[in-house]
Amino acid sequence: MPVPAYRKANPLGALQGAASRSPSRAQRGCALLLGLLLCTVAWSRTLSEVWVNDVVLPETVLVSFQQQFGYRPAAGRYWYDRATGAWGLSGQGTAGFIPPGLPLGGALRADASNGNTGIFINGRELAQSDVQAFASIGIAAQPGRWWVDAYGNAGAEGGPALFNVYALARQSGGDSLYRKSGDGSSLWLGSDGSLSYHGKVGDRSFDYHIGD
Repeated sequence: MPVPAYRKANPLGALQGAASRSPSRAQRGCALLLGLLLCTVAWSRTLSEVWVNDVVLPETVLVSFQQQFGYRPAAGRYWYDRATGAWGLSGQGTAGFIPPGLPLGGALRADASNGNTGIFINGRELAQSDVQAFASIGIAAQPGRWWVDAYGNAGAEGGPALFNVYALARQSGGDSLYRKSGDGSSLWLGSDGSLSYHGKVGDRSFDYHIGD
């Protein structure tokens, strides 16, 4: 009577089969290359994006801005106060002024300038550099929450206008403040209450002025 043949079990068979189905070196290389390409595209897109108040500006807004003012904002992260036209780099104080009321970005955050002064204007806590700028034109900024418009009218948050910033500057007789940046832009806060900003992008320049 023939003895049945028994096939020995190969405990490595399952692992060998799985290995034969695993990605090849070429496939792994392609996956890695694709991942690096996607990361590069995402990074380059981030470097070219313009953020205002934590919102990326769409291309349509950037094109409209360029058509209106003759230059395109440089890539970066900014804050913008629609009420006054003040703007700055995220985490810093006021860098300059553009026309107020532009439809740029989201709502102005309290921590837009990483301020620690206890003085809030239009929701943003002022940085030390902002307080110093006020002091230089004879205005001692007081702790609290205030609103200010582009014409210098100001008051307590939610209340009526109590004073005018530019009028206070005239009365105080403080020194005028002039600050020039390495990019060719300049900021003038006059003791007469006037405000002027000159900006330059490439071979184009623009000016913004409030006052007499």
